[in-house]
Amino acid sequence: MTAGQKRVFKILLSDKCYRFKPDALPSHAPAKPGVYEFVTFNAQRQPIILYVGLALDSTIYDCLTRHLEGKAEPGAQQLFAAAKDVYFDYVAQADIDSIDDLKDIAGALIEKGKPRFNSGERPSSGKYPAVAVEEL
Repeated sequence: MTAGQKRVFKILLSDKCYRFKPDALPSHAPAKPGVYEFVTFNAQRQPIILYVGLALDSTIYDCLTRHLEGKAEPGAQQLFAAAKDVYFDYVAQADIDSIDDLKDIAGALIEKGKPRFNSGERPSSGKYPAVAVEEL
């Protein structure tokens, strides 16, 4: 990659979105670091991203549990106040070189989806001048 070139990460999201509820987490939330999203759907069944999260020092499962218990923002109460039906999905595969690249993927998904619960500076590894994601 030459200086100034955009890094495009190829990602594969989980097979489907899973309901955000306690009994769905053990069987569907991965026990590994990664990027996850809270999603709802409009009347036309188009996804609306509510939040993009990043699990670097823990697992996606642990992070989702903290949101459910209200120990991480946005908590379940906030999410369900915004949408009656809340789901989660996650990046199942990505062409990353290091775990730090997950920051860039999360930042690119935030830029793309403009989720209402993500505010402040987008995550970034600082390695690339520009980043994008391509969903496979």
